[in-house]
Amino acid sequence: MQPRQSALSQQAPAPQEWAVVLLLTGLALLLPTRNSTPDAWYYAACVRHGHELLLPHHLLYNVVGWLWAQLLPATFDTLAALKVLNALAFGGSLLVLRSLLRSLLRRVGGAGAPVAGWLLLAGSSFGMLRFATENETYVLPLLLSLLASRSWWRAAAGETGRRGWLSAGAWAAGAALLHQIHAFWWLGLLVGLLWARPAGRWVAAVWYGLPALLVPVAYAAALPSWQLPFTLQAFWEFVFYELYHGHAGAAPSGRTLLLMGVSVVRTFGQLHGSTLALLQRWPLLAGVALLCVGLMLMAGWRIWRSYRTRLAARRLQYAVAEHELAAPVGTDAVLPELFRTFHRTHLLILLLHLACALWAAGNAEFLVMLPALLALLLVRQPWPGQALVLAGVALLLWNLTFGLLPAFLLRFTNTTPLLTRIEQEPTAFWLLSDPNLLLNQLHYRTGRPVGPPTILSAPALLVQRPGQSAAGLRAWLRRCQAAGQPVYTDALYGPRLLDRARLTQGDDATQRQLLRGFRLVRVDSMVTAFGWVYLTRVQ
Repeated sequence: MQPRQSALSQQAPAPQEWAVVLLLTGLALLLPTRNSTPDAWYYAACVRHGHELLLPHHLLYNVVGWLWAQLLPATFDTLAALKVLNALAFGGSLLVLRSLLRSLLRRVGGAGAPVAGWLLLAGSSFGMLRFATENETYVLPLLLSLLASRSWWRAAAGETGRRGWLSAGAWAAGAALLHQIHAFWWLGLLVGLLWARPAGRWVAAVWYGLPALLVPVAYAAALPSWQLPFTLQAFWEFVFYELYHGHAGAAPSGRTLLLMGVSVVRTFGQLHGSTLALLQRWPLLAGVALLCVGLMLMAGWRIWRSYRTRLAARRLQYAVAEHELAAPVGTDAVLPELFRTFHRTHLLILLLHLACALWAAGNAEFLVMLPALLALLLVRQPWPGQALVLAGVALLLWNLTFGLLPAFLLRFTNTTPLLTRIEQEPTAFWLLSDPNLLLNQLHYRTGRPVGPPTILSAPALLVQRPGQSAAGLRAWLRRCQAAGQPVYTDALYGPRLLDRARLTQGDDATQRQLLRGFRLVRVDSMVTAFGWVYLTRVQ
């Protein structure tokens, strides 16, 4: 036991780790986004008005949010309350990650690793900070999956026995109920359990799998809330609702690979059309960007120099006598078989999540667990603590400058005038760049879950629907004109950021081509941080 205590003492002091957790959690609590996504507004509306609390893709997220809202004063804004919940879950995830990293290092033995540096690096990634400041469904299940990995590790190490496997299965099943993508984490831990080959592994697998029986029970119990019968077909289609309704999955293509690459990068550092727009508006921010790049280069140089030192030591070892010198710290020679199994298990989990994100057209939301998984996989790499701190500071500074602070201080969208106008002209049609944002904000404001049928997508998205065409769109516009129904759009002339929406919707030229033959008259404007958004009447 003495070597383990010695190894633990060489890790970064606990006060530093606590300081990192408190700093990052405090930033998440203090800097909630003021530019919530359409999904965030929708979940908040469901919680606020008690609508659709059981959603198939993340069955219990709204339920947890509703329970959390009941604990707070009625005057507390629901959307803000749910952001607080996610910020606290983010802090909890960092605490569990800290505990798991220290437990791994204590069991492995040898020289310690800078846990505080890994916490800073993982916690400062944009994927985690972004969803820690938003009402999205990705941080809460990550917390439970990390708890599952912690219980798995303790059970595999012989600390908890069957109770540990049961606990791991319960946490992993709970994570899958909060978001279906975490079923891959549950599956990875099950495969890893069999790889670990503990005494009575099949019995352990049964204990691990028992809590998962609650998942189909929960989905079956949710069927009546959707007015669905208790049949196998209804159950199956409800579980895979997103797939059956065309909301999930994409054929492999060059664009999919491009979006996947961008999403992986964005998981660590904010990279968006808004980044360039911020630099153009405030050129002095280029100095911050250069500082971040410089810090990252310094971190890379320190890691490379450490690698060269260890490589030279290894060559010296082989040159003198293999039996005379111990293997360099951090090589596989000093790693127990149990840690290798843990490493292989979480590498499998990482690959499963990457494959799912790629299948989902490079969805960055499915990669929020990537930084935490990489910390677990790389913690035994003998990287200098100063290098990790430099890289973590660079990420934090970059993501504060181009991510959290702009989202907190600036208004990327300005829908208030448009919402007012929609209420004033109930018979008009609205072809909007982001119709779901307006519909969900109306749901949040009014409590009516079904929005006006007159709110539609922008022309370029309308013609992508099955059975639609440019000629059909123009014919419909002529019918509206003949019936005296105004048609408006906000998809023209406004700021054009290079983002996912532009890649899917096209630019102004695409929209104008579809509206060829109609007169386009600007009738209103709304100011945003990146310029004016214009409301145009199609007549």
